[in-house]
Amino acid sequence: MKLLEFLSSLATDSEVMSAFRKSPDAAFLSAGLSAEDQKLLLAGDPVALRHAIFAEREAAMHSPTGNAEAEAGVEVRSPPVPHAMPEEAPTHPPAPKPRPQPGPMPEEAPTHPPAPKKHASTNEAELAQFEPIDNELDLAQDALLAGIGSGSAADQDPCGVWSAKGLTVVGMGMRAGLHMTVETRLAIEQAKRVLYLVADPVSEACIRKLNPNAESVWRMYQTGKPRIEIYETIIAKILDELESAGDLCVAFYGHPGVLSHPAWESIRRARATGRRARMLPAISTEDTMFADLGIDIGRAGLQSFEATRFLYYKYNFDTSAGLLLWQVSVLGETDWNPPHAGVRPRLEVLTNYLMKSYGPEHEVYLYHASEFPTSRSLIERVALRDLPRAEFISISTLYIPPRGQPETNEENLEELERIEIRK
Repeated sequence: MKLLEFLSSLATDSEVMSAFRKSPDAAFLSAGLSAEDQKLLLAGDPVALRHAIFAEREAAMHSPTGNAEAEAGVEVRSPPVPHAMPEEAPTHPPAPKPRPQPGPMPEEAPTHPPAPKKHASTNEAELAQFEPIDNELDLAQDALLAGIGSGSAADQDPCGVWSAKGLTVVGMGMRAGLHMTVETRLAIEQAKRVLYLVADPVSEACIRKLNPNAESVWRMYQTGKPRIEIYETIIAKILDELESAGDLCVAFYGHPGVLSHPAWESIRRARATGRRARMLPAISTEDTMFADLGIDIGRAGLQSFEATRFLYYKYNFDTSAGLLLWQVSVLGETDWNPPHAGVRPRLEVLTNYLMKSYGPEHEVYLYHASEFPTSRSLIERVALRDLPRAEFISISTLYIPPRGQPETNEENLEELERIEIRK
């Protein structure tokens, strides 16, 4: 299990990190890695690395000693499909020059509209377009759901996350181990009990290295089971463990507050019973995407939607700003059905809808953040018309760059000029 052990050490051991940065060859030699593993790590291909790690674990499972779990210190499971997560611009872009005859701006979309009802139809294609979404599957969470709007529910202790009481929900970030904040590392390491739901074995190994008293809840995902039932099972497990341990840390992949119904609902229910509960921020897919794709939202702006909701509701989106669509890999899917083979026909519906606004030639990006310490992110650029046939659709977030320029708001510009004159 040398490959997995090396990667988990690289993500958690500062001495290994420092040695690898100074000389990868020396770090490889010290770890006793084979030439093939060294080549694989330096190539940075996340798909090949994932296959190698699971092959290594599978081989250890069938070794004569049969002690793969003892060697790796992790549970052997197939990882879930990553789900697949807005910052203030540090500088203000220059004011636009006046443009003649500006047109009307789009109206604001209503907040949290009710879920659409299922359309009665015997047409298979129509059913694929309009699968209903359960009210409880509404992942557009806000502060009120977490109980933050109530003074009695919020964490009033000045010690905050340093106090070992109640529920602490954390995120591992996107790049296993390396994206953990100091707060998160401390919460996992010192918690009396740890539960986790992560998307890769290196994150799992990191968690169990920091706290051997950790348990995965991945087994609760069952093929064909409605997602909301899976979430309820996970929430019940979290609350039961909180009741018995009193000090519980729950680690999710990525940012725990982005598209994570069990995380928010566990916090809400814990606070409803008078228990302390808080969430620590983490690096999300959105954060790494800004860096990897060179997106400056201070110039063009960004609109962000869960992909299924984007199809279900008539949002007034603006093509002159960037558009981010989450979880396109499970578009319209209400049950857990890996490997999510039905997504491509549904993507035809999304593609046809987007082409009405962007045109078929507009280039879009499928993005999957790097999950291993030595691998690169996957970036696939395709013409919009080719989106349903993209290679990495099953693990990616969709980013659509702006098309055209926004209309100038002459009224606001004139008002700002009058303020400057008065000064």
